[in-house]
Amino acid sequence: MSPAQLLLALVVPALGLLLAGLAQHVALDRLADVAVAPDPTRFADVFVHHALLPRAVVAVLVGVALGLSGTVFQQVLRNPLAEPSTLGILSGAQLGVTIGALVTPGLFLGVTRDLAAFCGAAGAMALVFAIAWRRSLSPITLILAGLIISLVAGSATALLGIFQYEFLRSVFIWSSGSLLQNDWGQAQALAWRLALGILLLVPLLRPLTVAGLDDTSATSLGVPLRRVRLLALAVATALAAAVASAVGVVGFIGLAAPHLARVAGARTFRARLVWAPLLGAALLLLADGVVQLAARWIAQVPTGIATAMLGAPLLLVLIKSMPLADTADQLVGTAARRLRIPRLALGLTAVGLTIVVALSLSEHVQVGQLPLMELIGGRWPRVLASLTAGGMLALAGTIVQRTTGNALASPEVLGVSSGAALGVIAALFLGAGMSPVTQLVAATLGALLVFPLLLLLARSVRFAPNHVLLCGVALGTLFTSVVSLVVASGDPRASYVLVWITGPTFRAGALPALAGALLLALGLGLSLLTVRWLGLLPLGATTSQALGVRVGRSRLLLLSISAVLTAGATLLTGPLTFVGLMAPHMARMAGFVRARHQLLAAMLIGAAIMVAADWLGRSLHFPYEIPAGILATFVGAPYFLWLLARRG
Repeated sequence: MSPAQLLLALVVPALGLLLAGLAQHVALDRLADVAVAPDPTRFADVFVHHALLPRAVVAVLVGVALGLSGTVFQQVLRNPLAEPSTLGILSGAQLGVTIGALVTPGLFLGVTRDLAAFCGAAGAMALVFAIAWRRSLSPITLILAGLIISLVAGSATALLGIFQYEFLRSVFIWSSGSLLQNDWGQAQALAWRLALGILLLVPLLRPLTVAGLDDTSATSLGVPLRRVRLLALAVATALAAAVASAVGVVGFIGLAAPHLARVAGARTFRARLVWAPLLGAALLLLADGVVQLAARWIAQVPTGIATAMLGAPLLLVLIKSMPLADTADQLVGTAARRLRIPRLALGLTAVGLTIVVALSLSEHVQVGQLPLMELIGGRWPRVLASLTAGGMLALAGTIVQRTTGNALASPEVLGVSSGAALGVIAALFLGAGMSPVTQLVAATLGALLVFPLLLLLARSVRFAPNHVLLCGVALGTLFTSVVSLVVASGDPRASYVLVWITGPTFRAGALPALAGALLLALGLGLSLLTVRWLGLLPLGATTSQALGVRVGRSRLLLLSISAVLTAGATLLTGPLTFVGLMAPHMARMAGFVRARHQLLAAMLIGAAIMVAADWLGRSLHFPYEIPAGILATFVGAPYFLWLLARRG
């Protein structure tokens, strides 16, 4: 199928849905007259002229802009997974608008929203470049940095939503990719910005074609590689920011359109630069038509959420079919020195944890003359819940890093926490109840569903670290889109979901805390029984198998243990922490190299981090609380980005 035939196959049903929707309001033989000069006395004419037709034009312009932006990103970065969503640009724009809505009351009445969206998008992209610059803008470094920045921006947006949910609900609906229009203003603004972006890209056509080669070849042909990359990426970022400013987050069109063009036969960059924007416009117009058709039976879903939910599976397919050349940092050969007296060091770590726990119970400054025993009686469930959640995430992170041989892996980055969270949200909205047992079962099933998918996608390349990491991008995006759908729906349970995903511990009771402690003890016991596997698997599948390890069976068992631990921790503190990444690294950097010692040290460190986060969360803004999961995220994400910049 040629690009023209594929475009026709998308345009025909898209136009059919569009005309069918218009025919519900006006006769098609009057459509031209309504488009030019509607009768102001007829509501149907006004609705079609000022709402439906601008919506269709905006869908086309947004599709063109995202298709163009995604093509430039993929060409310049030589990365088949690069686009505004995976690079954190759209999430940054969403955070910028959310902050702007709180700072400027008239945000949606003027040009302030455009400026806020652009600043957020530019800030996110600047952070990505700052992290990847030392690695010559390595594709894998860019994607991973974009992932983490997206998660941080999403966490910050969720935190703002907790305190200002009613005020920001309209912002959430807008930022979910709503194409609703009231006039032709957005269409005109997008048209001018798109035309300017195309004019800026025309002189860069030849340099960008050469930039698609390897760095050595491009430099030998006289192309100032970094300058061309920066200029082209600035234009692509501006196009994405313009889209985010106009309609919010519409993900994966910039990913799908260039790939469809390439599959249809557009092999050269020039050809993709023509066909990808056209296919992007047809895709988004078709998706919006389906959304409007489905709105007859269900509540209207923002088009951006629909494209994200459809795009996440597409990203998983592309990860499997298009392996990347870059490799993430491996555990082998990067460990710190070994400790000569590990037992003493573990004891000192345990003492440090005890001090943190003691501090978390000393709140006499804030609560006045409250007796200590009453304070302990009210505080111990949440302290124990924080402690066990941090310990479980640290154990799960250590297992995942050693099983995959990837120093940048963790339950949060791999999407396991997102899978557990999706299981809990599904149980909540399916009416299964929210008892602790139901939540644990739902979260475990959600986490266990993620691991087979990761294994299937990575098996074809022998568990290449990049594939395992990038699967987390797709799963995290899917989770974010589901949460956005819940929030935008206006369902009363949305506020519960928003609060829960940020990791609060104030609802922790005695039973969940004790159940978490029991689960942590079982997980630790099982993990210590597998230390031989954990010591050999980082050496690689071939070496491990030669030394007598049944690689497939051992990986399945280890990842199952990690899934259960992640599910339990997610129930207690939400899916947005980075303890599973930080604690194993901190243990290794402290010298705990052997598997047994690293498991124990990481567990103690992770527990201390979460207890400290819980204490600070209820102390920094007393009497109001900042969820512990959010605080841990804001500490863990910069740590991950520092590791990424350091290791590449």
